[in-house]
Amino acid sequence: MSMTPYCILFTISTYSINMEQAQLRETIISFLNNHRKAVFSILDQDGLPTTSLMLYVIDDNMNVFFGTRKVFSKYAHLQNNPVVSLSVIEEVIDPLKVVDLRGDVTELSVDDCNNVHEWFKSKNDSKYYVEGAPDFTMFKLVPHFVRWLDAESGELSIVDLKQI
Repeated sequence: MSMTPYCILFTISTYSINMEQAQLRETIISFLNNHRKAVFSILDQDGLPTTSLMLYVIDDNMNVFFGTRKVFSKYAHLQNNPVVSLSVIEEVIDPLKVVDLRGDVTELSVDDCNNVHEWFKSKNDSKYYVEGAPDFTMFKLVPHFVRWLDAESGELSIVDLKQI
């Protein structure tokens, strides 16, 4: 008996004409606000990628805020190379929906950290295991690249947000 290989084919299109940028921006912000966890990717001391599952919140300008401890290796890595890529993935099998985002990070001042941390907790009620640590700190990621992936129509559409 011979087996015929088969594959499922997704049509990949960049359809900035079909989805206006303003609507795309609203869709991405809504998606990010409805999720609480992201996979963050940074470079370690050897320039190799490393990932972490992180809690986050965003503001109306799509800036991403997250916290960590200074004793964690990611803190030193962010000091050496303050660029983060992150992915937020719909937590269902189908349809695939993902936001990929990349940007530069800066550590918040102590005053800003305290203010942002209170706001963070009001937006993300997940258990935050590192808060309360004496070396807890927060970062702000300013995005310079945002991509939306959506297969809800049955076709995989990939659209870059042009104006962040």
